[in-house]
Amino acid sequence: MIESRSQAGSLHRTGSGPIATATSTSLRSSRASAFRSSCGRSGLPPPAVAWNPPEASASFGRTPILSASNGRLTPGGTCIMADALVTAAPTSVRRKSLVGTFMFAHFTHHVSNSMLTPLLPVIRDGLSLNYVQSGFLVSAFSVSQGLSQAPIGVLADRFGGRTVLVLGFVATALCMVLIGLAGEYWQLLVFLVGLGIAAGTYHAPAAALLARAIPKEQLGGALGMHTVGGNLSFFATPLVAGGLVAMTLTWRTPYLAFAVAPFAAGLLLTTMAPRPQRMNGPANYGGALREIRGVFRVVGPLLSLVILFQMTYAAIVAFLALYLVDVRGFEVTAAAVVVSIPFVGGMVGSPLGGFLSDRFGREPVIVASLTALGPLLLLLTLVPTVLVIPVLFAMGLVASTRMPVVEGLLLDRAPVERRATVLGAYYLVAQEMGGLAAPTLGALSLAVGIAPAMGGVAAVAAAISVFVLLVHRRL
Repeated sequence: MIESRSQAGSLHRTGSGPIATATSTSLRSSRASAFRSSCGRSGLPPPAVAWNPPEASASFGRTPILSASNGRLTPGGTCIMADALVTAAPTSVRRKSLVGTFMFAHFTHHVSNSMLTPLLPVIRDGLSLNYVQSGFLVSAFSVSQGLSQAPIGVLADRFGGRTVLVLGFVATALCMVLIGLAGEYWQLLVFLVGLGIAAGTYHAPAAALLARAIPKEQLGGALGMHTVGGNLSFFATPLVAGGLVAMTLTWRTPYLAFAVAPFAAGLLLTTMAPRPQRMNGPANYGGALREIRGVFRVVGPLLSLVILFQMTYAAIVAFLALYLVDVRGFEVTAAAVVVSIPFVGGMVGSPLGGFLSDRFGREPVIVASLTALGPLLLLLTLVPTVLVIPVLFAMGLVASTRMPVVEGLLLDRAPVERRATVLGAYYLVAQEMGGLAAPTLGALSLAVGIAPAMGGVAAVAAAISVFVLLVHRRL
């Protein structure tokens, strides 16, 4: 409800609901004008109160003119904040601007980690590595990123997501420079661990900040568009990186040249991202663990299948460039381009999945994606080389439909003050399993050959899809 006192002192009530949507735009505008005019004459804050939701206030830099606390009216604003009466919640323009900002941030975030897989053949040859050592490079990044997710999610909920994001981007830029300067295999491993920890500062805080500002019924679409930024980076960055490698004859150049991107994203987020919203009172880690368990107890069976697919898909994508070079006969530079094809499909699949989840629910979209993905992974190992690119596109499209939807499912279930923590716990498990799958596939490839190893993992994924189809009504 919106309450306002006239200059004569009478109390008026208009509308209902948390943001007084029933109050007409013209009435709000006229009152805001009157309040501003009154301020201009008296130099004092207007005698008015507008209930402005804390989430909206924190998200877009507005504070309530007066706040309602326990049924009492308490002053809390200045004259220029009378605009809050005109717009008590974020407008669609602000929401689109915020989503666009996070799309750019997601793009630059993945600039740092989208190069390792396509450049792996060049790195392998430059450092004389085998399949197992190559797999450990992937794991050094992905395992450290996964382990950092949960504690970073707690920090984001405690001290504010924007602060965590900006610091993470600065650390990412530094690690990229160090990777480009690494002279030995062990140095590369250490710096990839650092890059993984820095990368863990993005996904959970970013999704939680979007959930603060976007209505639940539109959140799936917003998360889907946010994912487009990441997919675009996974597509475009390898193309440019491959060109730089061809010109400079070293894999180090892209890491050094692209280190500027995270700095740019950090600077933008300091001005555009929602203000930090810190948790009041002492930290209650026991309560956080209970709330996390409660969320995962509800969605646990479906989430377990999602994580199984994450393992198989991550392993196959990690070795995709090596598979294309060693089995399909692609040139190294061509393979670096082709491995980006799934992310072109992802630019279609992620907004589609988010939109469908807003319309039909989160669970049905996730189940459909899991059912279709396994057969596509198996098809990749069976089709003629001329059909590899269409299959990769379809793989990316189907896999990406579930990615923002899983985030939306967890955000829907999580307490508002624990959103980043819950997402961090999910990413910890999912990325750890995916990170461990890469060296496992590497060891299997070393033992039996990369073609049979990829075919075996894809067959397991297809079997899981059949299982999902059979039991989906119980999930």
